[in-house]
Amino acid sequence: MTNTIDFTATTGAGGVEVKVTMSFEADSYTSWHENIDMVTFEGVDIMGLLTDEQFAELEAQGIEAIQAKREWEIVNYEP
Repeated sequence: MTNTIDFTATTGAGGVEVKVTMSFEADSYTSWHENIDMVTFEGVDIMGLLTDEQFAELEAQGIEAIQAKREWEIVNYEP
């Protein structure tokens, strides 16, 4: 099942805050196929302006956000 997550991250030398939208596949055990769909700064899409290092950093932050969301869902599960 495809899921999306929006999170705020920092990138660049000045630690600029950007909004990231990421999609991923998940089941009840794990997630995979994580993909950054959009990165915006002050409402402007800056996806094409990122360096490879910045993109990798945002991917890592996104995976951490996905993991935190999944852990929260497990702790707060209500049948």
